[in-house]
Amino acid sequence: MSLVKQVSKISKSIPCRNIHTSCHSLAPVPLTYTSYSAPEHDRNSPLIIVHGLFGQKQNWNSVGKALHKKLEAPVYAVDVRNHGASPHTETMTYTEMAEDLVEFIDKVKEETKKKRVNLLGHSMGGKIVMRMAIDSKWSDRIEKLIVEDVSPKGYSRRHVEFRELIKTMRKVNLRRTRKEILTDLETAIPDLSMRQFILTNLQPSSKNKDEMEWKVNMNTIDSHVEELLGYTLPVGSYRGPTLFLHGAKSGYVPDSHKPDIKFLFPQVQFDAIPDAGHWVHADKPQLFIESVYKFLKV
Repeated sequence: MSLVKQVSKISKSIPCRNIHTSCHSLAPVPLTYTSYSAPEHDRNSPLIIVHGLFGQKQNWNSVGKALHKKLEAPVYAVDVRNHGASPHTETMTYTEMAEDLVEFIDKVKEETKKKRVNLLGHSMGGKIVMRMAIDSKWSDRIEKLIVEDVSPKGYSRRHVEFRELIKTMRKVNLRRTRKEILTDLETAIPDLSMRQFILTNLQPSSKNKDEMEWKVNMNTIDSHVEELLGYTLPVGSYRGPTLFLHGAKSGYVPDSHKPDIKFLFPQVQFDAIPDAGHWVHADKPQLFIESVYKFLKV
């Protein structure tokens, strides 16, 4: 019998729970999450995983289970606001998303009786964990920080391709089957793995049984896409152990950005995974898991 207890649920103590209509919330929102845990097995600090744009907690199932077993620690994968099953809101700044994460971490600390957690963020999730880490009022919650394939600097030209992606997702006929939609997107999104990734955001419509709907809050993402992709971290620093784990074929963490990374994260290590692109954990899961394990166990 597996030691892993996998649980998916939503944190319950904060308002703004409606996932079908957007709500405006200045307070942190509760994040839906999946946990991999086994009390008789878990003896080390929890690991919290934060996905990227258009991602969700379920993308981390196999890696989350493997890391739980290897690290002997509880692992939590969250849905950030406007993604997965977490609440839809009208805003999603990095400061707001960092505040959501802080609230979630405090719940995990209370549940596990641990003083600090390890954080792993991919792409947009990497910027969320960086935003939290460089703020002195939040950083003492973190034991070690892992940033997957993203830089603290902005990507000013990427928002054009993401706007096209959003336009494509809006146009697709959601009355068709998942398989038909996969084919319909082929011209606009030639890469099969990218199309399959986007389709993980489909779910049966809550209003019409003959339709599908997008889990993500397309309106809020569309209105914030420049900030989400062009965001550069404010002044600050995190002096704890930090790993920038990136794909050697990705280009998201160029050498030209490394001086800025070292300034913000003085204890940084870099690990470029061979033959991996932007989704390192999906392209090379075993090498990714080994890198995370080695960093957290030292």
